Amino acid sequence: MSRVTLDRRKRDIVGAMNTATADGSTSGGTAVVAVSSVEAASLPWAFTQQHVLGTEQVISEAKRRGFALDVVTLRELYRHGLLVPFIYVSSRQVGPIPPPAGPEPYPSSSRLIELRRARDRGRLVDLAAGPFRPRLNFTHPNGVSERGWWNGLLYSQYQLLVLPTIEGWLAHGKRGVRNGRRTIRFPLPSEVLHVRAQRLRTIAVVLTALEARYLPKLDPEWIRLNNAEVTDWEHYRDVFDPVAMSAQLGYSADQARKDAEELLLRAHSLDPVGDDWSRLMRRSPRKSWERLEDNALLAVDHRVAAEILMLFYEDMASRGKTEPLPDLPRRGGWHPLYERLSYRSGTLDENLMSLGISPHPRVVLAIEGETEQVHVPQVRRALGYSDAPELLRLLWLGGVDKDLQKVAALAAAPLVGERMPGTDAWSLIKPPARLLIAVDPEGKYFAPGKVGRTRRAILNEIKAVLKAQGVTAANPAELEDLVAIRTWSASCYEFAHFTDEELADGIRAVHHTSNGLTRDELVAAIKVTRDRGKDIKEVWNQWDHKPGKPELAEALWPALEVKIDRCRSDPEAPVPEIVEVVQEAHLVAQRWRYRSFVLSEEPATPL
Repeated sequence: MSRVTLDRRKRDIVGAMNTATADGSTSGGTAVVAVSSVEAASLPWAFTQQHVLGTEQVISEAKRRGFALDVVTLRELYRHGLLVPFIYVSSRQVGPIPPPAGPEPYPSSSRLIELRRARDRGRLVDLAAGPFRPRLNFTHPNGVSERGWWNGLLYSQYQLLVLPTIEGWLAHGKRGVRNGRRTIRFPLPSEVLHVRAQRLRTIAVVLTALEARYLPKLDPEWIRLNNAEVTDWEHYRDVFDPVAMSAQLGYSADQARKDAEELLLRAHSLDPVGDDWSRLMRRSPRKSWERLEDNALLAVDHRVAAEILMLFYEDMASRGKTEPLPDLPRRGGWHPLYERLSYRSGTLDENLMSLGISPHPRVVLAIEGETEQVHVPQVRRALGYSDAPELLRLLWLGGVDKDLQKVAALAAAPLVGERMPGTDAWSLIKPPARLLIAVDPEGKYFAPGKVGRTRRAILNEIKAVLKAQGVTAANPAELEDLVAIRTWSASCYEFAHFTDEELADGIRAVHHTSNGLTRDELVAAIKVTRDRGKDIKEVWNQWDHKPGKPELAEALWPALEVKIDRCRSDPEAPVPEIVEVVQEAHLVAQRWRYRSFVLSEEPATPL
């Protein structure tokens, strides 16, 4: 979908928001619900999953979202009909006493206890259903803080959705003092603003009624409940009838979808982190959202509200009461449904890769011996390289006779996503990794010809893994980058990096008797082993007590560190081969760290 189409879709939705009529309806269907906030608050399980808010809590929650409200401002918002308290708990009966509520969790807050007590006595008032009550006190009438005094006003969390809509209007408030009390005056809100606020209150009433059924299942893979047992909630879910609830609310599935898409559009415009980070945030558990603030939190508020409405819509569609949602292509143009909390445009690995923070290594460095296993991390530290495992991961082979083909498939074979529409490429689920093998020149790595055959066998295994994923013609040039083999210039790592004298001193440091050999005799024995093209272990092969390779590696490290330091001060000094290998691995890892990758198809052979 083109950028023009994206902008047109957004304009259409904004237009629908702006053409709402005075009664809260739109050209697409009514947004007015049949129940009042009192009836929504009186439903079993109401306010059990998100706390009902008093005025202090509303002020605190608004502050987290970047809005500085106070009780004086809240009163003015009520007076102008832009943020009317959800419920007023009267001190006397004002309506019929409802029938006993069905099974519901024990109240988790004192305000919910007060609300239920008032509900059961007919003392709840929907302030939006009548004119402004100037005598309603938001603060103590005597202007004092009296212990136990409460103004009886309660709000729903979902009423905070109105904050971005009234932001500009709030900026025009004029503060003053009258009769020793703080005051604030606002201009009359426009008809459009008033209608938008009414629509958002309608949505808040609906969300309050639907919350307990759908909020615990925002994440389809698990249930998150507050102050309730899973078995109790599952019973509530099983008896919940979305069709009956739609009729009771006077709120259709189609209206739910329209409202949800508008909320998702607003979430998209509010979200300050951009699409890539937003997709990652949506994967995180609900508890992690509690640490968000300002527009990031507001964007989550809108997505949570929209997700509840969309789950309700899907529930209605499953019962044949509306059309199923369309199947959205993963890589199509923008659509409000792409903003849903439950929508996954790719795997977690793909989302992380798009941000350059995939935990998968960009280079797997396969080393053969125990000495290298000790030295590689030390070389990385000496060179000032990061030890982040997502850059480079060590793989210890334990010998050149190991079959690396299956290991290579795990370490370097790309994991392929879907064929990208209109291209000759596949998306990747995780970033590619280069398998860099550094080994002694023996066995299958003895000569260049054997090295080439070994590398080809590994690449063939990678091709087999790709074929199993449906990729039969990957570009060979791109696969060539995935495997590299380096062999030491001497018969073993130790001989390639240390002189006979350095090795002798290292052995004597970890094996004080050296099997009775003097230093000169030990140096001579090492030279014979080197000249014969054998491994350093041949020196002590016949000894009763043999030195350990890790201990020897530690003893040899100071000599290697000196050579590394010499390279810094003398450009002509030879660079130790292990340093060249580590540098190569580091440079590839850094080059691939923040890049996005696709796997291309093999170019067609010209006729």
